[in-house]
Parts: sequence; structure tokens; C-alpha cells
Amino acid sequence: MIFNNYEDFCKKMDEYVEKYKGKFGCIITFNGFVREYDLKDGEKVPSKGMHIDESILEELKSIVEDAKDKFDLIEVLFYHNTGFLDVGERIASIAVFAKHRKEGFEALEYIINEMKKYH
Repeated sequence: MIFNNYEDFCKKMDEYVEKYKGKFGCIITFNGFVREYDLKDGEKVPSKGMHIDESILEELKSIVEDAKDKFDLIEVLFYHNTGFLDVGERIASIAVFAKHRKEGFEALEYIINEMKKYH
């Protein structure tokens, strides 16, 4: 499930903890933020922030569905900010509800790597 509102993401997370209680063995989470620097050719360059187009939300839907199938996940919740983001702002939050930690960590890494293709 994809969110563009962080508060909605948090509410759904609480709901799903109750809804899937006893079915998941772990919830693996990731939170990404805009750094104060970018890496260009291995060198740190001061960041001026970043812009994320709203079209990424549609791409994320297919990434999440693919991950759920590929790793046999119970659920994935994904918040992604859009528009211009200043240094320190939250870019994304991901919660992977998995039966086992191995699949959960693998799925989270897969989702992050796929998401980064659109940044």
C-alpha cells in the first residue's frame, strides 16, 4: 500500500500490526532522509535538496506488488514524499511485514534498490 501522507502511513501501520497479529514474524522498516551532501565521483558535494515527482507513486505500486509476490510477504506499507525536499526532510518510510526475517530483509533491500532507480 502506497502513501503520500506520513500520518496515514503511521495509522495504517498500527492497524496492520493488529490485523496481522500472529501471522508475521517481523516488521522490517526503513526511513530515508535528504542528506546535507551528495556524492559525485566519490566526492562529497553540498546538497541543495532534491525534487521527487509525483509519478513515482505509480511506479512504487508495481515495485511493492512485485516484492510481495517474489518474497511471499504478508504486506508492505510504503510512504514516499513528493515535491521539493529540503535537507533533513523524510524521503521515504517502508514497513515490510514478513513471516521470516531473511525474506523481510531481502525484500526491503530489493524495494529500496528498485525505488532508487527513480531518484
